[in-house]
Amino acid sequence: MSLRTAILLLLALGAAGLTAVAVRGWLADQHAAAPPAAIEQPAQPAIAMTEVLVAAEDIATGSFIRDDHLTWQRWPEEAVAAAFVVRDPAVIADFEGAVARARITRGEPITAARLVQPGDRGFLAAVLEPGLRAVAVPVDATSGIAGFVFPGDVVDVLLTFRHAVNESETSRAQTRHFSETLLQAVRVLAIDQRVDHEDGAARVAKTATLEVTPKQAEKVALAMNLGSLSLSLRSLALATGAGAEEEAGEGSRDDAGTAERSYTMDYDIYYMLGDPLAIPRPGESAALVQVLRGSQAEAVSF
Repeated sequence: MSLRTAILLLLALGAAGLTAVAVRGWLADQHAAAPPAAIEQPAQPAIAMTEVLVAAEDIATGSFIRDDHLTWQRWPEEAVAAAFVVRDPAVIADFEGAVARARITRGEPITAARLVQPGDRGFLAAVLEPGLRAVAVPVDATSGIAGFVFPGDVVDVLLTFRHAVNESETSRAQTRHFSETLLQAVRVLAIDQRVDHEDGAARVAKTATLEVTPKQAEKVALAMNLGSLSLSLRSLALATGAGAEEEAGEGSRDDAGTAERSYTMDYDIYYMLGDPLAIPRPGESAALVQVLRGSQAEAVSF
C-alpha cells in the first residue's frame, strides 16, 4: 500500500468518526426536546365519606360537655370505628351534661368510653376537684330558678330562716325573718331537672348537687336544719373570671364571700312602714311615730 493510499484511508476513517459523533449528539438533542409521553393513570375509586362527632375544641379532664364543645367532621367510612358516633342531629343533646374522663383534644372523635354520664358509677369522682366534696341540696321550682340551672353552672346559696327574738322575760317574743348569702360561686355538679327539648317545658327538680369544700359542706348541713335554701344563678363569665377573684380576695375558698357576707332582714323589705315588729325595750313605750321627710319615711320611737 502506497503512502498516499494510507493517508486517504486515515482521512476517511476520521471523517466517518466525526459524522457518527455529530449524528449521536443531534439525536440526543431531539430526544431531550420531545415532550414526554403521557402515562395514563388508572381512575381512583371515590372514597365513601360520612360524618362523625368530634371535639370542637380541647376539653379538659372533668369538664362538663356543652353543645359548643362538639361538632361534626367528615370521616372516611372505612376508618369509622364501632365506638364512633355517626351523624345524627339529635345525638348531641344526649352528651350534654356528661363529663370528660380524660383530656380530649380538638378533632378527636367522641366516644362513650371517654365520657361519664350523670348517674353512672364514678360520675362525681370524675367531676370533683381534688380536696372538694359533693353535697345535695333540696330545691323546688322557686328555689331552683324554675328549671334553668344545669350542671356546670355557678350559683350562690341563699339561706332564709325565722328567729324568735325576746328582749326580756316579760316581753312577748317576736318572730323575725332573715336571709343571707351562705355560699358564693359554687359549681353545680348535677340536678334532676332539665328543659324538655320537645316543648321547652321544665320538669321540677327536687335535688341539686353542689361542689363545696369540707367546711362549706358543714355549713350547708347546718343551714338545712335552720331554714330553707335557694340558688341564685351567677354569670358564668363573672364566676370564673376576675369578678370571682375579687369577691374571694386572697383568702381560702372557705373564706370566699364571708368577709363581707350579704344579708337582709325583714324590715329591709317593708322599710316604708318602718319596723312594725320592733320590740320595746324594758321600761319603754312601744309607741312609734312615722316621720315623713319628702319621699323618705322613718319610724321614731317615743
